[in-house]
Amino acid sequence: MAGTLTGLNLRGTRWSINIVIPPDLRQVYGKRAMNFALGTSDRREATVRGTMKRAEWLAEFAAKRRELKPEPLAVITPELAQELALRVRARVLEQDDTLRDDAAILAPFTDAVKAVEHRGRTSLSIGGSTPYVPPLRDTSPRAGLSDDDAETLAGLNALLDARAGADLAKRRRAAVLPLVRFEALKLGIAFDPNGEGAQEALAACLLAYRKARQEAALRDAGEAIETPVVPHTSQPITTVAKAKARTLRDAYDKWKVSGDKARSTDSLAVYDRALRQFEGQHKGLALADITREIGDTYRTWLRENCNTTKTARDRLTNIKSLLKFAHETLEWMPKQPWRGLDIKTTTTNKRRPWTTDELATLFAAPLHTAYALPEARYGGREAAYWIPLLGLFTGTRLGELCQLRTVDVQKVEGIDVLVLTNEGEGQSIKSDAGHRSVPIHSELVQLGFLRYVQTVKESGRDSLWPSLPFREGKPSDYFGRWFKEHRNALGLTGTRPDFHCFRHTVRPLMRKAGHSEGTMDKVTGHKTVGSIGTVVYDHRTLNEVQEAVEAIQYPALKLPVVAPSGGHLLAHEMPPKKPRLPDVN
Repeated sequence: MAGTLTGLNLRGTRWSINIVIPPDLRQVYGKRAMNFALGTSDRREATVRGTMKRAEWLAEFAAKRRELKPEPLAVITPELAQELALRVRARVLEQDDTLRDDAAILAPFTDAVKAVEHRGRTSLSIGGSTPYVPPLRDTSPRAGLSDDDAETLAGLNALLDARAGADLAKRRRAAVLPLVRFEALKLGIAFDPNGEGAQEALAACLLAYRKARQEAALRDAGEAIETPVVPHTSQPITTVAKAKARTLRDAYDKWKVSGDKARSTDSLAVYDRALRQFEGQHKGLALADITREIGDTYRTWLRENCNTTKTARDRLTNIKSLLKFAHETLEWMPKQPWRGLDIKTTTTNKRRPWTTDELATLFAAPLHTAYALPEARYGGREAAYWIPLLGLFTGTRLGELCQLRTVDVQKVEGIDVLVLTNEGEGQSIKSDAGHRSVPIHSELVQLGFLRYVQTVKESGRDSLWPSLPFREGKPSDYFGRWFKEHRNALGLTGTRPDFHCFRHTVRPLMRKAGHSEGTMDKVTGHKTVGSIGTVVYDHRTLNEVQEAVEAIQYPALKLPVVAPSGGHLLAHEMPPKKPRLPDVN
């Protein structure tokens, strides 16, 4: 899949990744950018490694920001107290490891002590004191300690251990406050010793500090004491810290219950899927830490890991929508940091009009030549006959047709129309332009559509399609599946033409008859956009729209009148039982 990782560069035959340090952190790191060798000459492998390296450093930048701008906590929980205590103990033993691993650090102290002792021993000798000459020693890293340096370290550890013991015995918690504050900053927390739970946390840290000093002294006697491993830049693990550091998941939880109407199951599933994918790359990332650079990195990851550019773009758009919601509605963010980020996509299987031969094949089936209604429940009996015809002569969206009620067929200004609205229970319209009245084509009247509508009304049904199963939030789902199977059975296989292609079929016919884009938009429910990209609001009469609908003609298509009339029009006298349908989520 096409896509270039920002900062990926070729040095000779090997790839590297250049990571730009954010402007607010350049003074901290003392540079504008860093270049890391990726150890490969394969571009795809370099992209994967570079994405991981960039993610590591974005996490590092986020941790550094938390350290520079610590967040005050009203309560220090027991879990956070234990986290700080673990870090205090690990810090002491890490410092001890450093002294044992690098003799060059201890050597000056040892030499200073030995020089004082030497002066004391030689000051009373004849001829006065002589200069102390430090012995030659290997001070290279990992060389180990000389006996003198080990003695110095043992003395230092014994002194610090004794002081820690005294502090613990006297409960002098303030003795570890500087170290606790240092470790808290690493977690992005401003430690307040007067806050709730702070003294309990200091007591736990004092105990951990004393234990670490004891363990350092035991090392001098040859005891094997391992240094605890703690995350270098982790986030707080307490529920309090998590509650204050809001995440994108928190925004999603608010989004799914916001608004005047309940979110559809499909919509919730789509956003949750996109969010889980994002969390797989940046789990637990606070909203405040979601930067534009993270968005650019995630965009690259989507390009490389999604099957199509459309899927990648949709996932990115879902996350951008949640960020916009967090910014504009919840006001949890000062701005939407990913505004303008996008993934270009190309349509590889564009919709097109139905050809004359395809229409002849579709409407030559027994369904439309002998009113042989399908037994499959998804087809909805009478719906299978009328809905394709309505699409053929109006270009109306499948979802709009499937959700029609008997009251939606009306006479307005003396013209029989379909009133397309979202006012009924379970109804939805794609956009404001979708609210419209579409005149019923004379061909549909001749085929008996109005007689069918009257019969359904007299039966007391609300839905225009009593036998059609209705999926909440997506009324066209079940019928759409049936229609695909129906056309496949007729030899119209593949993804095109589908039902939506009826919309692309009617517009050229209306245009050929001389009708304007605005009039055609009134039929199909599109926004009318002007030459400079602005929405045009006009008021075409219903008569003008009817003329455009009547321009939809198929001279080569002969449709016989086969639908029964009167009381025998409906295939079922009683509403059908609710079918057991498989889970589609």
